[in-house]
Amino acid sequence: MNLRWTALVLGVAACASTETLAPAPPENSNSLPATPPAADSGADAAPEVDAGPCADCEYFPATCSPDTLCPNGPFASSPSDSNLPPVAQINVIRGRSVSDVWAAGTSGSLAHFDGTSWKRVDLGTLDTLNALWLRDSEDIALAQMARVYRHDVGAAPPDGGWPLTELPYDYDVANARLISAWSASGSPWLWCTTRSWSPTTGLWRMRRLPSNELELQSGVDPATCSGAGCTLMTSIHGVSANELWAVGDKGSAVQVLDADGDTPSVNAFNTQTRNTLNGVWVASSSDVWAVGAMGTIRHYTGAPILWDVVSDVGTTEDLRAVWGSSSTDVWAVGDGGLVLHYDGKSWSRIKIAGLGKRRPNLTAVWVPAPGHVWVGGEGVILSLGGKP
Repeated sequence: MNLRWTALVLGVAACASTETLAPAPPENSNSLPATPPAADSGADAAPEVDAGPCADCEYFPATCSPDTLCPNGPFASSPSDSNLPPVAQINVIRGRSVSDVWAAGTSGSLAHFDGTSWKRVDLGTLDTLNALWLRDSEDIALAQMARVYRHDVGAAPPDGGWPLTELPYDYDVANARLISAWSASGSPWLWCTTRSWSPTTGLWRMRRLPSNELELQSGVDPATCSGAGCTLMTSIHGVSANELWAVGDKGSAVQVLDADGDTPSVNAFNTQTRNTLNGVWVASSSDVWAVGAMGTIRHYTGAPILWDVVSDVGTTEDLRAVWGSSSTDVWAVGDGGLVLHYDGKSWSRIKIAGLGKRRPNLTAVWVPAPGHVWVGGEGVILSLGGKP
């Protein structure tokens, strides 16, 4: 049933490569992960964790090189008006091009990259941001608790931050938490994934009407979604406006067809795991990657039901996000400073320079083009060679 709200919609967990979560619950757990705590704006610096005996030093060199990931972002050793708080976590990185990139996360953290440097944006809130919708005419940051912030492209930032729209109370909104969102280029719809206790769908979509109001809809029929296992969803991405893939708890994976139409349909698939899947990225209709808890990686290659098990991962760390530029350039990130790359044949670990003893959990990745990789996480944004 269509819900029409005169405001932007976000909260209904409402309703994008891909995307960031608090640590996933244990396998077979039905509990939702806790929302990351708001950063303490008075903290002077992110804590240096003593890694103890360095068994992984080969992956964390001191010096940056062209083939390593290196810090490049709006973080510094102490907070300021021009830097993000060092204890903030980046939950999502998205952009329109290599010279128009946004990063958002905890404590209202928001920053923009213009092709040369990063600049902190004062959003005017401490809300945790989990998704971005970059439209032709406006930038929209989506937070939890039915709150959304918007800004006209090209306009000067208003005093006091971006305008806030808070949606009216709704049962589904109150019982669901926005995790991620994605929209195909040129599509009027933004699709969102949510984790919900209520008997509703974990897939929502919204669009702006000619009246400038926002229309919010359940992405698929709740009864159908419940049967397909798409109530607690974590990530969504598509090959086109009409074909999307979403993943979530207990290894769930669904394909949404006719996603731009009046009655989208959903098909359930078997990923051969019960581990939570935290991220999904689609290269084509027969080339889809999903990553999740305990180093889980699954690859869909066009089979009627089954996804392929990927066994050459070499880690049991939780993987949080995945993105790529092509079928031979796929990146996955996770806990403990873990970054993996797929070259079309196998997965290998990528080194990160300049972190000292720090091993931050990495929760976001976006790849606008080959050789251009942005990775975000706890108090850090990384790029190849430290360059855009």
